[in-house]
Amino acid sequence: MIEKMDKYGMGRGVTLLCISLFFIVLFSCKGKDSYVIHGDLRCVNASKVYLLKQNELGELVKIDSTTVNGGEFKFHGRVDFPTMMYVQVGKRRPIDVFVENQRISITGSILLPDEIKVEGSVSHDDFTYLQNEMLKLKGEGNSLLIDMTNAKKQNDFDKLKSLSAEYNHITDTLFVMTEQFVTTNPTSVGAAYFVCMLVQDFDINELRNIIQSFDPSVEESEYVKFLNEELMLNQKMSLDTPAPSFKIPTSNGDSISLEDYKGEYVFIDFWASWCEPCVARRERLNAMYQKYKRSGFNVLSISLDKDANEWRKALSNRYYEWVEASDLLYWESPVSKIFRVQRIPYGILIGPDGKIVAINPRRYIINAKLVNIFGY
Repeated sequence: MIEKMDKYGMGRGVTLLCISLFFIVLFSCKGKDSYVIHGDLRCVNASKVYLLKQNELGELVKIDSTTVNGGEFKFHGRVDFPTMMYVQVGKRRPIDVFVENQRISITGSILLPDEIKVEGSVSHDDFTYLQNEMLKLKGEGNSLLIDMTNAKKQNDFDKLKSLSAEYNHITDTLFVMTEQFVTTNPTSVGAAYFVCMLVQDFDINELRNIIQSFDPSVEESEYVKFLNEELMLNQKMSLDTPAPSFKIPTSNGDSISLEDYKGEYVFIDFWASWCEPCVARRERLNAMYQKYKRSGFNVLSISLDKDANEWRKALSNRYYEWVEASDLLYWESPVSKIFRVQRIPYGILIGPDGKIVAINPRRYIINAKLVNIFGY
């Protein structure tokens, strides 16, 4: 029996086969252009799971939700570039998931968040590797800081000098490790996200070569775009250049500007009442302020609070002699934007001539700078 041919010269069976292949290819392509997050977690008693993402203010916002049955759940969607998201199960700590258009699995026990595995995302693997290496180095650094404190108490300055050199070497190691990783993985968006985290720890000029190593194919990723924007902003704000001028309301109803500190060294301290590390840093700043205030050192605290009552409550809990200021605009504060504040605590040391002396210096660095400046 001869099969009837259609007008394109194909038999019906061949036509059906071609249609089937078409849909197989179609859905295969669709799979590559979308993500599926499959969770299989133990000890889950929640009925819904949420997918979160940080907005421009750094707040976690819900972008999707789904039901959970026996610890299993699925999210479907699409991203233009790999993006850091968070899976929220009940009131537990959100699970970091670097989402890319692949099938991603999340397994483990919700009671053991540090042991939960995320598999299927290369971006997640890259970021996790770099983050773990950084945490190892920071652990070593914290041990050295304790040893440095003890050496200082014992007036063992030779040991303190040696320990300080070791501490600085750890910072250099983190930088070199990141640079080598990006050089060999220039399309890694996970690495780009990690470098975004380092912007507050390294001078942007140090990071310039790393940022410029990313492949053009990931230039439109939100993280690479952010880094390139930081490079452009750095042209306006870098060491030994005039600090941007500003005016901001103070806690007593007046306003203050950078020009009011002309002739003094001033440390601009960005903080907020809800930031616990900021509170501890203000105590350390106060010790420096009391030591050098008669020599020409001042502090200006700028809060990123948005609730006036919370801000004033924090001020009443602990009084400092310096000026407290805030426009109560949270992360949208124009002053925080011109100084590239991405997280707090954050600080800028400005000299008597209005030029930038240090950008977010670590505690021991600012101590060393003040000793060099004032001679004691």
